[in-house]
Amino acid sequence: MTDVTFILWLQQFANGFLDWFFTTITKIGNPEYYIIVIPLFYWCGRKKDAFRLALFFLISSYVNSAIKGLTDMTRPSADQVRILYQESTLGSSSFPSAHTQGAAAFWGYIAWYFRKKSVMAFCIIIIFLVGLSRLYLGLHYPIDILVGLVLGIFILLCYNGLLNRTAGQIADFPLVIRLLVSIIIPIFLLMIPGHDIGMLVGFAIGLLTGYQLEAEYLNFNESGSTIKQVIKFLIGMSGLFGIRILLKDLFILIAFNGWNVITADVVRYGIIGFWATYLAPWLFIKLGLSRKKSKFFGNAVKYF
Repeated sequence: MTDVTFILWLQQFANGFLDWFFTTITKIGNPEYYIIVIPLFYWCGRKKDAFRLALFFLISSYVNSAIKGLTDMTRPSADQVRILYQESTLGSSSFPSAHTQGAAAFWGYIAWYFRKKSVMAFCIIIIFLVGLSRLYLGLHYPIDILVGLVLGIFILLCYNGLLNRTAGQIADFPLVIRLLVSIIIPIFLLMIPGHDIGMLVGFAIGLLTGYQLEAEYLNFNESGSTIKQVIKFLIGMSGLFGIRILLKDLFILIAFNGWNVITADVVRYGIIGFWATYLAPWLFIKLGLSRKKSKFFGNAVKYF
């Protein structure tokens, strides 16, 4: 599982351009990329599909984090291979590759959603390059990449099948029950240790509660003129990253006074997820950048 033969073979072709290329490609798997793309799709594209994608991506990320926490495998060392961009791996273990699994999950979902040969080919290339970048940069063993890829695809297949069977049943429960479940289940998942577990659980709580409240009380229209869409994106992202930065500094101070770091992450990212799914749409409506959809077709949660 810790064989570096392929990594050494790959790194024999190293040069300045490939160093830059693979360092750039691997950033597609960084959390910041998904934090930008998925809310954009929610605010300005199709919120139901964006919600489904976000929920699936969080489930995949949680599985990866839990396995990392349970296995705690070390990464390749500098005396084995050449290591670049090591700052992207701080505080996490090697198995399985989160970047590869995240790319397989996200771009696999996009390929499944559009189901066009050109889109599927593009997604496969991106997934392949992200996985290859982790090897070229010396950050993972080949087994990490393989298992991350398989997990991302396997969870996607399970998720789509399960969602199609249960979405309607979930939507029939009273709102208060759905909200309680949206909080209790993610908190229960904190029992399994993992890298960034507080962030994932917080996002899940904010995402699930915010989406259902938005569907119940706002039901905002994602479409709009180009200028309105740009303004929505800028306001939404300003709020999202503003909250992320400000609360990080605040909770660092609180942590020094006895707060658990994981608890602080749950609260911080819960607020961020709630901003993305409810508070930002509420602000869009108040500013006239979006309008409420007609209630004629019923609650939007029915189309979960």
